[in-house]
Amino acid sequence: MSPVAAGFGRHQKLLKGTQFKAVFEQKISVHGRYFSLYVVRSTLSHARLGLAVSKRVSKKAVERNRIKRQIRESFRANQLMLSSAGGSVDCVVVSRASGAEQPNRILKKDLDNLWSRANLKCESYQKNQ
Repeated sequence: MSPVAAGFGRHQKLLKGTQFKAVFEQKISVHGRYFSLYVVRSTLSHARLGLAVSKRVSKKAVERNRIKRQIRESFRANQLMLSSAGGSVDCVVVSRASGAEQPNRILKKDLDNLWSRANLKCESYQKNQ
């Protein structure tokens, strides 16, 4: 596994509000049962991730942090697939409140499904451009 795939450094995160805004304005969106995924092509050499897990999802910080860990781990496992789809992408994952009660394996399954659907959508979008 390459060093990029193994970690989740600062360079792989969307940090500023303007970066999130750019994804939401020019997005390719995919919706699952517990998450919504917004993706936009990037000029960088690597994929980046932004997280939106609000207090509406769960009032408990422990639950929100668990959900964020699941999203980051799923992103680490799938970021090479996203980057290989004809360039790099910036992604924002928005969690829904219904995911707070779900076990990790269910969340992982929903996220893996979203990554693969987003990859297909990005590839078809690029062919049409």
